[in-house]
Amino acid sequence: MTERLLAGHVSDPTALLTERHNRRWARIDSRVAPLPTLADDTGLVISHGKDATAAGRIAEYRFGENTYEALWGPLLRHVLQVRVTGQDPAAALDEVLAGLLGAPATPGDGPGAEPGTDQAAVLTWPSLDTICAAPLVRHGFAPLTSLVHRWLEGLPEAVSEASVRFALPSDLEWLTGQAEQLHLFESRLGVLPRRPALRALLAEELASALTDEHSFVLVSVADGVPVGFLHGQFPHGAWIERQVTTEPTGYLSRLFVVPEARGRSVGRALIAAAHEALRARGARSVLLHHSLHNPLAAPLWARVGYRPVLTTWTRRPGAAAERGPGTHTGEDGKE
Repeated sequence: MTERLLAGHVSDPTALLTERHNRRWARIDSRVAPLPTLADDTGLVISHGKDATAAGRIAEYRFGENTYEALWGPLLRHVLQVRVTGQDPAAALDEVLAGLLGAPATPGDGPGAEPGTDQAAVLTWPSLDTICAAPLVRHGFAPLTSLVHRWLEGLPEAVSEASVRFALPSDLEWLTGQAEQLHLFESRLGVLPRRPALRALLAEELASALTDEHSFVLVSVADGVPVGFLHGQFPHGAWIERQVTTEPTGYLSRLFVVPEARGRSVGRALIAAAHEALRARGARSVLLHHSLHNPLAAPLWARVGYRPVLTTWTRRPGAAAERGPGTHTGEDGKE
């Protein structure tokens, strides 16, 4: 049975549900951080089943086309916030998704909007919670990106003769061009959108990274010419670090090696240097996102010790639910 209630009427039960939800996730993967109780200022979709209970709501985020946030997804994002517990969590999730993805209040707006609109429904879920994958697929969701994790101690680093140094201000133009190429490749895969202000926004981001105490940019050089770079962040309490329990945690934002230098362990040298820089700043582990549409990204990161933690699922307008029960890598994935 699914019902829509005001969260204020079920605040205590929802808090209990969230506590049980977090315990379930911790049993599946202790690296996944616990979630807060669902907000009590909007309507909730509640599923009360014989063997499971779930609750969910949608938070909407709108971004201007020329903002930095617009580079990483649709201009309108319907972010699903779901809590589930019980012996049959898949069935409860299935019902809550059905309730959340119903007709929007405004025609042409909402998770079920017409195809071609710049929006999507988004849900982030533990990668190892495979029992809940089937309901997502049935409701038109597809896995888009994976947040992967690696401990910085206890695993050997790759050995490479490639030369690596910290980036200089004089590298900015080259860095911007390579970051733009990487973004456009992800766009061709259907992962990232193309925006008019792409190059300007990337230049601004990388210029800040060259001077920001929380960021670092590494460059690999061959015969005096840059052939690859890695952009990362030191632990500093950023939002991505709060997705896991493995703090202090660093983050690798992007890795790119020019095509003619691939296959020479340039990527591995950059990764090893990044790990060393993070250790020097007290990090215990490191995170990064990679596209699941790139068939060579996952093998590359797995080879150097990264394992999935969270998967981001998206549902684009026009994706139909089934009837019935229910840091970016180079184009060819080489180092």
